[in-house]
Amino acid sequence: MTIDWKKTTQQGWIDAIEKDGYDIVGTLKFYNGRRISKKNALAIHKAYWHKVDRTLFGLAADKGYGVERWCFTEYGKDEKNLHIHFVAKSPLAVLPTCAILNALWVGIKGCTANAHGNWITPIQEPQDAIGYVVKDARHLKTDKIGEATSHTNKPGTNLETFDTEAQIRRITSRLSNEQLTTSYQALEMQIIETTKRAQKRQARENRTL
Repeated sequence: MTIDWKKTTQQGWIDAIEKDGYDIVGTLKFYNGRRISKKNALAIHKAYWHKVDRTLFGLAADKGYGVERWCFTEYGKDEKNLHIHFVAKSPLAVLPTCAILNALWVGIKGCTANAHGNWITPIQEPQDAIGYVVKDARHLKTDKIGEATSHTNKPGTNLETFDTEAQIRRITSRLSNEQLTTSYQALEMQIIETTKRAQKRQARENRTL
């Protein structure tokens, strides 16, 4: 999927992403997003996604194989708290992929948030989830971090052909049981909280009908 960053509207992003089968939504935070520079944030995000792709696809990552994702920079309500929202397609089962993505982000150069500080879950309501991820796209003519870290595979790429056992070995060589357990615990709580928020939002909408 090719998108023109400078010309695509917020609704254009929502429509394009929703129809393309993304199933994970995430927020990657820094320990202190107000103190991280754009240059360092870009370097850390590029290193992170390279680590993700190498973990899941081995040396094939150097040939262009990777987790398909769209990444968007946001600065928070005060426009000073840099963090990244993303949507992704899980190359494994969705829940393990969420946990792995979170665990791999934790602790990079001492700058990134812990597993409970990030937010990576399966997409439950596509329009709402994608709308939240791209909400600041309307303010940006371009997004250097997002452009540099987003990735789509070549048409016809089949990620199901990768050796599952080799993927598991790479994952367990990079992440301990403790790290994965912590990420799963965060994931479980975040899914519950996401469901509660959706129920409250639906209740409000029902009251206005």
